[in-house]
Amino acid sequence: MSSSVAAGSHFLNRNLFICDNLDLLRSLDNESVDLVCTDPPFAKNQTFQGKIKPPLEEHEIAAEKQLLSDWGIRSIVDAEAAGILWPHDQKYNDAWFKDIWHFEKVVHEDWVKKISVGWKAVSKVIEAALNANGESMAAYLTYMAIRMIEIHRVLKPTGSFYLHCDPTASHYLKAVMDAILGKNNFRSEIVWRIGWVSGYKTQKRGWIRNHDTILYYVKSKEADKKFNKEYIPYPEGYVRRDGKPPTGKGIPIEDTWNCSEVDRLDSIMIKSFSGEKTGYPTQKPVALAERIIKASSSPGDLVFDPFAGCAFVPIAAERNGRQWLACDISIRALTVLRRQLDKFNYVFDEDYKERLQGISAAKITIKSPNDMPERTDKDPKKITRTKSLPERKYKVPSSDIPEDEMKQILLKFSDWQAWCCGFANRMPDGAIVETIDNFHLDHIEPKSKKGSNQIMYRAPLCPAHNYRKSDREITLEKLRDEVEKAGELKVKSRDDLVDLAKAREYAIATFALWSANQGK
Repeated sequence: MSSSVAAGSHFLNRNLFICDNLDLLRSLDNESVDLVCTDPPFAKNQTFQGKIKPPLEEHEIAAEKQLLSDWGIRSIVDAEAAGILWPHDQKYNDAWFKDIWHFEKVVHEDWVKKISVGWKAVSKVIEAALNANGESMAAYLTYMAIRMIEIHRVLKPTGSFYLHCDPTASHYLKAVMDAILGKNNFRSEIVWRIGWVSGYKTQKRGWIRNHDTILYYVKSKEADKKFNKEYIPYPEGYVRRDGKPPTGKGIPIEDTWNCSEVDRLDSIMIKSFSGEKTGYPTQKPVALAERIIKASSSPGDLVFDPFAGCAFVPIAAERNGRQWLACDISIRALTVLRRQLDKFNYVFDEDYKERLQGISAAKITIKSPNDMPERTDKDPKKITRTKSLPERKYKVPSSDIPEDEMKQILLKFSDWQAWCCGFANRMPDGAIVETIDNFHLDHIEPKSKKGSNQIMYRAPLCPAHNYRKSDREITLEKLRDEVEKAGELKVKSRDDLVDLAKAREYAIATFALWSANQGK
């Protein structure tokens, strides 16, 4: 069997999009995808950090930088506007992603409106999560729901959707998926024994977590006809209860994977010494995606992974004669995919040799955030690219002064310079441009302590240092210490930064005046 799918190939086969996957999903035709298999963020509210293995080579780093430059993405501001990650703030051998959720920073007003108007059951699930778990979980579910709505649209009637998650949000995600795909289209909650012990050294009480969850849904009952039951070969010496040797294909695979001694004969784990490892802390094994792809698709089908950073789904699709489409917000996904394609050309046994010959020759097409496909279906919907984040609907608790007005007030007080490092928008001659563009608002102390978005608790920061601060919920004073130590000040000394005590007094007075003018 060859991995080639040239005959009747989909025009997006072997395409990797570096973009916000919502933009790509909205650009795909109705009922055009056979299988969605993906491993999205888990709502952990932390930043995951690892090291690329082996370390990136100079030509790989140069290729990433050049590609971004060719797309007109030359700064963190450009990257933010395009909806992708800017890699240059991290060490180039870091493998990282941010799994932190706030309505203000993540959720767009049009998402909330679409869900509340057109998907009332989904809206109720999110509202319940907000009340039971808090803002972060509700923001995460809103982010996921607006993408699941599009996934439901692009799936063929015979299509299937496998969503990888863990107990952090699996119960909420299942409720959202019931509301979008239909509770009658739920098929399985698969328990995958991940193989490494999570929290073994730090978890002193309770059961040690050692599994993830995969939620399996179909678009309609038509998908059931495509399901290919899989089997594990009988172990050596296996006999039936009547003492006779076994007959048939083997032992049918259940919905608990790697959880029994029999199942481990067909292990789908990544061992600590495995050459498959990329350095990403949440990497999933190719064998996991292979089991799903073999069961719920046919040769030549189009498999889509909208969170494809570790490339385990595209590799599995390529190995098994499926077409694939992938998307990620990091340019690093390209380097990882290229490496894994090379790696999987030689690490497996003789049975794969014929199909693997096609992998090394696979031509990957890389697409930028501004290179979305054109809808060709009968009912194309207008694609709206949101380059600047619109007003948020949820602010917990809310701020009375609008965000842009608040930013302008605070920047004017600091002579239009960021409070973290003294960054300013400057003309070539050094003159400061009085504009709120390229600044973010964050909290002077962690939101978990002050808990207010009012002006006396806020500070305008440059984007790079804002990301660094919000990832760890540190104080602005602590951030300033780090900026000064790293030599990243844009002013002569720390003393030239805005005085936070005086800024607070000014903000309190401004808030009182603003409230009086508003009749509050």
